[in-house]
Amino acid sequence: MIQVIAPVEQVGVTADGAMDVPKDWNDVGWFEKGFRPGEHGSAVIAGHLDSPTDRAVFWALHQLKLGDKVLVKSDDGSQRTFQVVGSEVYAFNQAPLDRIFGPSDAPMLNLVTCNGTFDRGSKNYDKRLVVFTRESR
Repeated sequence: MIQVIAPVEQVGVTADGAMDVPKDWNDVGWFEKGFRPGEHGSAVIAGHLDSPTDRAVFWALHQLKLGDKVLVKSDDGSQRTFQVVGSEVYAFNQAPLDRIFGPSDAPMLNLVTCNGTFDRGSKNYDKRLVVFTRESR
């Protein structure tokens, strides 16, 4: 189990069509062009792994295990509970976008952060970690 309490930024897409990232290292970013947490479909929340000077909001994301709970609190005070059903690491440019962002038969919440090796030239990690969760009732 990890403890992440973070403000949620609404993020869209970058000029090259990728999901944008939160502006603040300690915020998470909900992909506003996709599903909302709790809707049938795959909602996506991303967070930075680290910053130029320290760990960031999703530094410990890799520690989540099958069955761990993820709680999402809305602005109106309501709360939804999701349960980890799996995780995968993908090459940053080979992630299965339909699986991560697409429709599903249940409310899903997929958490995304960087993984692998940092390339200083491109200022990018070579992999992405995706933790898949499903709403539990």
